[in-house]
Amino acid sequence: MGMTTVYRFRPMENLLNRYHELENQELVLSSPRDFNDPIEGYQDVFWEGDEVLWENLLRHYLLNLLSAANTCLIFDDDGFDDYAIQPELTRDSLPTDEYRELFDSVCQSFFHERGFARVPSSLASLPEPLRRKSLQLVLSALHFPALASVLDILRDSNIIPETLFEVPNSADPDTVLEILDSLSAVMDDEDETQWLESMASHVGSHKSHAFLQQALQTGADELELHMKKKILLFASFPGRYVREVCDSLIHPNWHTLCFARECTNPSMWATYADEHRGAALMFRTDSQSDGAWSELNVNGRTGWQGSEPIFDQIQASLYAVDYESPPPQVNFFKFLGNLPRPTLESAWHSTADGETSPIVDEILEDEESWRDDLWDHFRSMTTTKLEQWEHEQEIRMVLPDLLDSEGPRRKVTFDLSQLAGVVFGLRTCLEDRFEVMRILSESSQDGDSPPVEFYEMVFDGTSFRKVKLGV
Repeated sequence: MGMTTVYRFRPMENLLNRYHELENQELVLSSPRDFNDPIEGYQDVFWEGDEVLWENLLRHYLLNLLSAANTCLIFDDDGFDDYAIQPELTRDSLPTDEYRELFDSVCQSFFHERGFARVPSSLASLPEPLRRKSLQLVLSALHFPALASVLDILRDSNIIPETLFEVPNSADPDTVLEILDSLSAVMDDEDETQWLESMASHVGSHKSHAFLQQALQTGADELELHMKKKILLFASFPGRYVREVCDSLIHPNWHTLCFARECTNPSMWATYADEHRGAALMFRTDSQSDGAWSELNVNGRTGWQGSEPIFDQIQASLYAVDYESPPPQVNFFKFLGNLPRPTLESAWHSTADGETSPIVDEILEDEESWRDDLWDHFRSMTTTKLEQWEHEQEIRMVLPDLLDSEGPRRKVTFDLSQLAGVVFGLRTCLEDRFEVMRILSESSQDGDSPPVEFYEMVFDGTSFRKVKLGV
């Protein structure tokens, strides 16, 4: 097994002064919500399913809309800014029988009293799958009648006053079915479908912008809490719902540790090493032949025993980021892989009267292949980026958070024997260089690790390169 080297760019604030990563021999992984690329982790999710699946999706939408309305009633401070849709929410997970009765009443109002019970069948009859933006367009057409059902039930239960959050005139079932018929008609034309996706992508943002203009015209100096609540309930909810279910229900949360193949790109130093004031740590890794680029052993939390965490060695593969392939295509209804089997069966794959979706047999017929496909999607999703990032030549470690117990800054530790060297930037000050050298000198006194080599970056007028120090 051969050896290779990867580079980990860090600002000195992280290595030394604030987080003491070097002294603690820590590597900090980031979660997708903290990435500098908000598009990273994107999947080309599509929705194609039978009437059972579509009915359960709409019920899930109503459930989360009911939860959002309740949140708007409860929050009266800036804590509302941290509100997030709860994709894992199900009827069975609601805290009280009264809450479940409220939800049942909302579904009764929407599907039967307002007449939208025909919509799942129409969605199941579409000739082509819906993708994110076209689904968002459909949900936007259904949103006001859904919101009206939620608010009417809350008023009937004396939970909200009569005049709070009045819903404008909303689409009737025939109008929505006409929209679905029109959608079906354009699905055979690729150009028309792309135009529809493009148009649908602006629906939520235009509505939100209209509310911002309204707030501005009233002379407001800042965006007040009641306006934020209106934007959530009346404008942004369909888009946020689609995004959150894609991000949360298919795969577990995950964290990544980023390295680079080389350290000779000035923009990498500027972006990730405090404008050349930081350093690049050089790690020895084991070359692989199973599809991974290399391998790095680290130590971290691997599970729990009661309330106590279990720490052990993690043999982590490193993968070269793919800047050429398109995002993986994923069938939403088939790959709800982040849900427990009982939840999947009761909340998504069957109805209350016992009707079951054929997709269950399709999965169970070859469950091993289904699981392999799920993890292939995961690996592709977590190691694919837009070509505009190709200059980074990134190598990354990806660790799934299977227990959903890690915070945004997941930490693992490394052995000093894995650290081959430290490269100082063009602007790294003498004090920081000395502190790095002191920490590594003290850390190496107790072990048999090979000496850590030191380098610096130089520009000689023609090339930006790494030069070894102490020769």
